[in-house]
Amino acid sequence: MATRFERNMCGVHCKPAATALASMGMLTLGLTPMVVPGVAVAAEPDPVVVAAEAGAAPRALMRVPGWIESIGTKRAAQGEQPLQLATQFPEATAAAGAAGPTAFESSTTDLPPADTSFPTTIEPPARLQASPGGRLLRSHQGQPQSFATLTSGWTEIAEDEASDAGEESLGPDSSVLQAEATEAVADATPAAEEAVVEAAPAETATPEADPLSFAEPADEPAGEEDAVVDTVDSSLVDTDDASVEPTDAVAADDAVELPPQPALRDAAPTLAIDPASFRGVLPGTTTREELLQSWGDGEAFARDDGSEGLFWEMPPFQRVEVVLTDDIVSSIYIRLAKESTVDALAQQLEIDDLRTVSVLDAEGVAVGEVFPERGVIFSLTPGTRSATAVMLEPLDPEAFVLRAEGELNSSVANAVTDLQYAIEVDPEYQRAHRLLLVLLCDQGQWTQAAEVAAAAEALAPDDSWTLLKHGGVMLALGRFDEAMGKTQQVLESPNVPPLVLAQAERQMGRIELQLPSPNYQKAVNHFAASIKHAASLTENPTTPIRRAAIDIQFDSHLGTALAIASGTWQQKARVLPKWIARAEGLAQQLSEDEGGNPTLELRLCQGALAVSAASVDGDSPMPWIKRLLTVRSAIGSDVTDPWRRRQIDWEVGEALSDALTAAQIRGDTTDMLDNATLTAAYLERGGQQRDLTPDERREFGDLLFRIGILYSLQKGDHDTAVTWFDKVLPLWERNDSFAYRGELGRLGEAYVSMAISYWQVDRRTEAVDLSSTGVDMMVTAVDAQQLEEQALAVAYGNLSTMYAEQGDSERSEMYAEMASRAEATGTRQ
Repeated sequence: MATRFERNMCGVHCKPAATALASMGMLTLGLTPMVVPGVAVAAEPDPVVVAAEAGAAPRALMRVPGWIESIGTKRAAQGEQPLQLATQFPEATAAAGAAGPTAFESSTTDLPPADTSFPTTIEPPARLQASPGGRLLRSHQGQPQSFATLTSGWTEIAEDEASDAGEESLGPDSSVLQAEATEAVADATPAAEEAVVEAAPAETATPEADPLSFAEPADEPAGEEDAVVDTVDSSLVDTDDASVEPTDAVAADDAVELPPQPALRDAAPTLAIDPASFRGVLPGTTTREELLQSWGDGEAFARDDGSEGLFWEMPPFQRVEVVLTDDIVSSIYIRLAKESTVDALAQQLEIDDLRTVSVLDAEGVAVGEVFPERGVIFSLTPGTRSATAVMLEPLDPEAFVLRAEGELNSSVANAVTDLQYAIEVDPEYQRAHRLLLVLLCDQGQWTQAAEVAAAAEALAPDDSWTLLKHGGVMLALGRFDEAMGKTQQVLESPNVPPLVLAQAERQMGRIELQLPSPNYQKAVNHFAASIKHAASLTENPTTPIRRAAIDIQFDSHLGTALAIASGTWQQKARVLPKWIARAEGLAQQLSEDEGGNPTLELRLCQGALAVSAASVDGDSPMPWIKRLLTVRSAIGSDVTDPWRRRQIDWEVGEALSDALTAAQIRGDTTDMLDNATLTAAYLERGGQQRDLTPDERREFGDLLFRIGILYSLQKGDHDTAVTWFDKVLPLWERNDSFAYRGELGRLGEAYVSMAISYWQVDRRTEAVDLSSTGVDMMVTAVDAQQLEEQALAVAYGNLSTMYAEQGDSERSEMYAEMASRAEATGTRQ
């Protein structure tokens, strides 16, 4: 099967012209003509073409490889050899116990009528990876509700424990922000629970007492160190508040209008860490001796939890308690004389500019407010915003993780910063590693994700979730052996629960699809096993387990459809719509179970478009494009976090890239240049925060290259073409994706083609360098039997022309002779 790089590019390309040669169907300008679209070109052009310009000597014309000219023109459908699909039809999977709708012939959602171009009234978005399977099978990671599947504790749940599973689950039903919040903070911060429990109703303060003041009494003036919190301007420092749009990728007269976006920080914000002290006493640092020297003797107390300490009567406060651990102050608990609102108290203490996190009891009622950078906790009257006490503790990584969990969807940048600091404080904090790993994968920060995954695996070498996630990162980076090894380790583990098996089999299917030489039969087998393992859990009473099982089935149905579309199978046209329809039914079922989730529709559209790009037997892309852009508009209006918005742009842009391929293989090239430009704009904006993998850089460069070629081919606009090629080269330079996917020859031919436009705009040194680099790549590919030697004739001929124009007749003749020899080799069998 042709790779996506091969599917997307083809044709003969030369220079646009000032003088018409109507009889030849060409235009000429200087040395380089361009084939006029619609004019037939010989399949085997001569290595050197002579143009008879009026009053001028015959001149050689530069050419491009034959497969580039058909960019923007109809491409013949691929021939497919029948191969029995046997038991891999959806009906057979259903018989094996797969959950899902029983009627495959009807779709659960009516499709809009097809048009001939992308809708112009609906805003489009973005995403990217190797073959279409890469986009489809990682798409679920970016959805707002993905954390139920990606961070829940289902990997530890055995089949016979599924009904009452999960007190340690990381899913939303048992989030530490909800049912276990109080316990989690109490475990990590001694006396936190006591602070809430012992917060008695405030007594009436004396008229002179200021209930909000943390200063010494009037007869004991306080110094600057007596403030609970040192004054700071802000807890976060934005590196850049300017909104960045990728409009520079588009020529001024063809500018694409994208929906407005929130400001995007170039990097995660910086925390202003400043632990709070009270009257010279700093928790975690001050010793018993230093405490007594500063405050005098206090009265001893002991609590039921075994903690001990001293307390003082310190007007205007009702009471101040200090817990000591190994003769070091571990916490300070200050009972207020009367209640104060959280906002007023925070303003009084000059910490009102900090982001906070609420502590919830088992019923989800707020009982505390935490200021993580200061180690300050307000004890609240349950369910109110009235503070009864203030507690100071050493900075606790748990507080930063709690705050990060609360901002997973509202501010990815803040959540990443909090999680990174929590890991810095406690390198063995596995939960922080897991959440950070999810966010880094969502944002395409694959190099960092690999480091975090390795650290997480070192903490728990046998943890199934960590192994699978680490394998997924290796897959994204193109390290297929490692990805397969970690996934296989999970499959071979003893007593693996069904849901873990389903997840691992699905990941094995992903790996098979993305290999340089995919095995589609193996991919289908893995997806079928995944569906079977998950089927028994789709009615599970435990909500995270049930939803995860349905989600896996949904994704595996799309994966199966893609494997069938990509391979040589029998009856594709009949089978593919059934797999898509089943996936659509599962998406609807899951959305209803979750009370609505528009990202499922986004994933469905992505999957359907990937299938359409892989085979003409897939659905027409236009109805799915409309649905994709409609749901993008709906999601985009609800998402305010700029990092999430960029993530959505990337996801939808990649789906649009598949739509371009799907339209081209069906011979529909209407508005291709406009559609490709719009797709590139979304990908460029969506990729601003991403660490693109080699495959992603190859694919993105492929799209930009096509746009440049369309400008030079269809418009004769080499100036604009070069602006696109300038963006292509950084993506393709030092990119080993071409080599391991056997496309080094195609890369060389693309370089040779781009060089013509650089030559035409008088960037001739670059043109010669590009041509020479392209020739080197092509020679390497010929030696590896990945490219026909005859393909070198075009490249050698172009170099001959360039050197002739520069007056270097010796090199020109040398390359002309090499072109003739290469042309004479014929086609290698």
